[in-house]
Amino acid sequence: MLENFLKQAKEDRPVYITDVRNAFQKSGTRPFHLHVALYDGSVRSFPLQLPTTTSLEEEAFIASYVHAMIYNILSSLGAVKIEIYLELKDEKTKKLADGLDEVFQTGLGKAERSGYGKSLNVNERVLAVLLKGKYRFGFEQKDISEERAVQEKTKSEKGEPIFAALPKAAEDKMILGIDIGGTDIKLAAGVNGNLAVYKEFDWFPAAFERAEQLLDPVMMITRLMRGAASLYGEGKEAGIDMAALDKDASFEAMEQGIEAMEREAGEALRNFDAIGLSFPDVVIQNLIVGGETFKTRGMRENKSLDYEEQFAKISVLCDELKKYVTEDGAVMNTNDGPMAAFTAAVEQAVAGEDVSNGFFAHTLGTELGTGWVLPDGSIPEIPLEVYNFIIDLGSFEQKKYDANDVRSINNFNTGLAGTLQKYTCQSGVFRLAAKYLPEQEPAVYQEALDLGLFVWKDDKLVVPTEPKDMRKPCLEFFMKKAGEAEHPVCADIFRQVGEYLAVTWEETDYILEPEAKERSLFGRLVKTPACFRLMCEGAKNRVPDLNQYAADGGLANTALMKQLDAHPDYTVAQFAQAVGAIYFGCLGLV
Repeated sequence: MLENFLKQAKEDRPVYITDVRNAFQKSGTRPFHLHVALYDGSVRSFPLQLPTTTSLEEEAFIASYVHAMIYNILSSLGAVKIEIYLELKDEKTKKLADGLDEVFQTGLGKAERSGYGKSLNVNERVLAVLLKGKYRFGFEQKDISEERAVQEKTKSEKGEPIFAALPKAAEDKMILGIDIGGTDIKLAAGVNGNLAVYKEFDWFPAAFERAEQLLDPVMMITRLMRGAASLYGEGKEAGIDMAALDKDASFEAMEQGIEAMEREAGEALRNFDAIGLSFPDVVIQNLIVGGETFKTRGMRENKSLDYEEQFAKISVLCDELKKYVTEDGAVMNTNDGPMAAFTAAVEQAVAGEDVSNGFFAHTLGTELGTGWVLPDGSIPEIPLEVYNFIIDLGSFEQKKYDANDVRSINNFNTGLAGTLQKYTCQSGVFRLAAKYLPEQEPAVYQEALDLGLFVWKDDKLVVPTEPKDMRKPCLEFFMKKAGEAEHPVCADIFRQVGEYLAVTWEETDYILEPEAKERSLFGRLVKTPACFRLMCEGAKNRVPDLNQYAADGGLANTALMKQLDAHPDYTVAQFAQAVGAIYFGCLGLV
């Protein structure tokens, strides 16, 4: 068994953690049971079994499996502590357990941690908010003879679904929805039941070295939207500066537009009744608490400033946005993944669909976002950083490349290999294209080089982000090719991404145990029906009964989403989460 897994890995093929766990659970004889104490006081048991080994290479592979399992649990559920039950007389498993403090760097400060330790940075920030810093995470070892029974998870008490009531709350209000991503920000304003104003703004936050570079554009375009929405509400649409709302408007043009529209509105200029915000990081109690994503990499790497101080400014973005909300209004913030699930839940509820199991969704764009919303509209207060899941313990050749090389499976933020960041989002498409096209469709590969979508930078193959950010055009290029019959390898790239999504389903189902079994998919990768179909084909090849739904026009059931679907210039795939954020903002008013 171990020989086969190592053979696959050396042949540069993926070795999925799901397959490893299934094999180990069947044949393993050495207990390594994890009891994970969660934030809410409950305990989850993961009774891992490990096989015997005959070489250092096999021991290293088993260690990579255990480390990945713990890392995935910390990245999604978080933990107050983890107890490990094993046979203390088993020297090999005892040595594995003894090494966890060093691997996860429990004794280091946030700035000193790397790799697996990054998950503890997020965990500590969540502990500080939820449990006021009373607990410090740690591992504890106990003999298997002392293992206590863990009470099985009881079926959750299902609160009254609130989703269907939210569109009504938006009918007589002025509400802004903001969807912040890694390559752009999308905003939509609902005014008295009409989807009145749209704005798209391209940016590259990973290059920002100071908090203000991230905060200032968000505040500027919020103010811009306030001016335009106020004019719309007063029937003064002719005064809306459409040039300032254009996707390619300069900062100067937007500033001029703001001043012109605020003058035109005069005393009719008013604040939003609510703002709903989708932010690509861990959000707990309206605070942005993660701090380890690709989007803030520039600030983390800027050694001239204290990163914790910089990130603290970002964490209270909601407080800053309150200056554009009425005195009794609300700013409601959540991660982009939960926002996707929330958006789907509202649309399905209005259509009369069963929402009694809540919703589970993914966004497929710059990275993989994950959302889990319970039936009552609440969002579990856990890290849920599924994009950090390690799903591949193999692909040894692709581990050798630098993380910034498109051919690499190493995470941009942690350097860890095999995480979903390089499998199910745009980086996964780029990697697979660079892996297969040079030999199997060399003409398409050369075209990507000729167009400047792939560029050699010394010994690295990259998608350039300056002077122009080519990530969107590069993804659109491969998506277009995938839909053309003469490019079967490009089509197979999206089938492969679908297979990765099936593994994602297996891992989220195992670790999180959501009652919702279906998955709704949002983002650029599902924008074209052909690519979505290919991903579904790939997923069903692995998990035949997996049902996935694209956030396209079929999602449009509420009044605002129907207006978006009918818009000549914007699509549901693009702006669905901005509209969902409008309804999420209504949660603060209901």
